Amino acid sequence: MNRFLLLPVACMMLLAVWLAWLEDKKAEASDITVQMKSLSYDPRKLEIHVGDSVVWTNQARTAHTATSDDEGKTFDTDEIKPGESSKLVKFEKEGEFKYHCKIHGKSMNGTVVVKPTAEK
Repeated sequence: MNRFLLLPVACMMLLAVWLAWLEDKKAEASDITVQMKSLSYDPRKLEIHVGDSVVWTNQARTAHTATSDDEGKTFDTDEIKPGESSKLVKFEKEGEFKYHCKIHGKSMNGTVVVKPTAEK
């Protein structure tokens, strides 16, 4: 092989590897934010994929929680004060996860729908 062709071929191979790596990064998990407002979550119903994480941000004037309806066994953010955010809650399996605010009751509720990663 001609020495002058070797460098462009090597560059093209590196570019292909780099582009494949970028495509993999796009398919990785995401962090999604749910806002706590007055007595509601925004969005109220959230669709994500397996491996994604959710953080709840309190934009209200009172404290709130995001607690799964199974008495917090699946997730519980604990109390989030106004202007603060929860830790990330990572969803590792598909399903529909209903939740509410322990402080304000089940009238303040939401749902996280976790879909398989392949649908991303």
